[in-house]
Amino acid sequence: MKICPHCETGYPDSATTCPTHGGLLSEIRDLKPGMLIRKTYRIVRKLGQGGMGAVYLAQHELMDAPRALKFLSAELTNDEAFTRRFLREGRTLRQVRHRNVVDCGDLERSEDETLFFAMEFVDGPDLRGLLQAASGPLQVSDALEIARGIAQGLGAAHALGLVHRDIKPENVLMARDRDGWVPKIADFGIVATVESSTVYKTTRGSLLTPPYAAPEQWRGTKASELDGRTDLYALGGVLFEMLTGQTVFDAESYEGWFYQHLEVPPRPPSSVRPELANWKGLDALVLRLLAKDREQRPKDVAETIRLLDAVEYVAPKARRVTKVEEEPKPRPAPTPNTSPGRITRLSPDLDAIPEKEEAKKRTRLLPEILIVTLVSMVFFFSWWEGKQKEEAQRETQKYADAISQPASGGQPQNALYQQGKTLSDNGQFKKAIPLFDQACKGGDPQACSDLGYLYDWGPHFSKEDSVAQNFPRALKLLTMACDAGNASGCGRLASMYEDGQGVAVDYAKAASLNTNACDGGIASACNNLGVATMNGAGVPKDTERARQLLGKGCGLGSQAACDWLKQLP
Repeated sequence: MKICPHCETGYPDSATTCPTHGGLLSEIRDLKPGMLIRKTYRIVRKLGQGGMGAVYLAQHELMDAPRALKFLSAELTNDEAFTRRFLREGRTLRQVRHRNVVDCGDLERSEDETLFFAMEFVDGPDLRGLLQAASGPLQVSDALEIARGIAQGLGAAHALGLVHRDIKPENVLMARDRDGWVPKIADFGIVATVESSTVYKTTRGSLLTPPYAAPEQWRGTKASELDGRTDLYALGGVLFEMLTGQTVFDAESYEGWFYQHLEVPPRPPSSVRPELANWKGLDALVLRLLAKDREQRPKDVAETIRLLDAVEYVAPKARRVTKVEEEPKPRPAPTPNTSPGRITRLSPDLDAIPEKEEAKKRTRLLPEILIVTLVSMVFFFSWWEGKQKEEAQRETQKYADAISQPASGGQPQNALYQQGKTLSDNGQFKKAIPLFDQACKGGDPQACSDLGYLYDWGPHFSKEDSVAQNFPRALKLLTMACDAGNASGCGRLASMYEDGQGVAVDYAKAASLNTNACDGGIASACNNLGVATMNGAGVPKDTERARQLLGKGCGLGSQAACDWLKQLP
């Protein structure tokens, strides 16, 4: 492109003089501030440069409004096959009118025939800049809201058959909105078109962004065979990074990224940031978005948004301050005059003995004092040990008698469980564990269920009473409880399969377990099964059946089920 040094108007390379001023045109390699493009857009400054071209901030002369001009590189513009497809994509892209997608505006040619978009100018950083400014993970509510906005923008484009194929923080622009931010997806439709370019293939290779590219992209799946689930995988990677401040995988080579995306299971966000485990459904959502088999990802944006909206914060069980049973107190120390072996006064005449004679007397009596003291201590501790053994035998016999009473109908029947439950309800989880363990071994399925729950959720209790998390142990105990007909055990086991806690996410298995739990009167299980039936997760989608299940859960006391019931058509 050339420019007139007087009026700063741009002209094609074939021109030699300015028709207005008659002066020679200057050849330029970059657009300068003040230049006028197509007698409409006056360049303000350069915003950025990428592999596909450059972006400039310009002022629309007639509308007096800012615009972002995205110029494609000359080599791409000169690729005829690419140009034809790009024009087709551009016409489709103009139909996408959504708050969360950058308005591409008009597709035009500059004076030197270079293709450019006159796009909406977003006055804010991209998501990468926002993450860097945060210097760590975002608040969960903010991350979920941004992810929801990105998903909504994706839905608008997917409805027109457009797949972005390169969702990443750099391609999400953040527009200011009062006190918050609105995410806007940029570069829709361009990526797939550019990758089809012969010029691009022969000079640059793949357009994959390693931290976010889906397994099917790494396998080289044709662009025509990709669908919106490829974008959902990348959204999962972006959401993971917003929640943890880290990418899902980390590698130093193309081969390393390839292997991890295709073979290595993704980490749940809570493994990096433990407090995220308090957000029910969050780990499961991210892991489902990052499923290597796209058939296991949400089927579309609508399902993704439902899963995002279902994530809720569940506060850790607060420790209730109650009067704690007093520990057995040691026997009070005997008074000096009655304590066996402790001598404080040898004789009334001792006070009259001169100091040296008194010292000699005490020295002569020292061995006798030591012997008497030792004998007294042996006697005292022997008595105390016998007392403790008698109490322990009485307690053991009492619990043995309780365990010998068989449990019926899956309900707790022994004193061990009741004592453990009292301790657990008062926040004394560590003290409750051995009691639950004994009761479980004695055949009490409710004790097995409660113990499994402690091993599943232990670290989320108060610090002083937190329990070491042990998913295999929890899985075994809850399975035992469920197999014995305990409804709460089935419901808790279902949650492990729903959230992927220690097991692979299996919605069909979770639905089966929730069915047993719901039949047994567990309100939360009826709610979870109702939501699964509403969304077709592990069971056939059936709105009427979902209504029945949610109604039952609401009637049993689940507020979540009542809320979901109101949202059904």
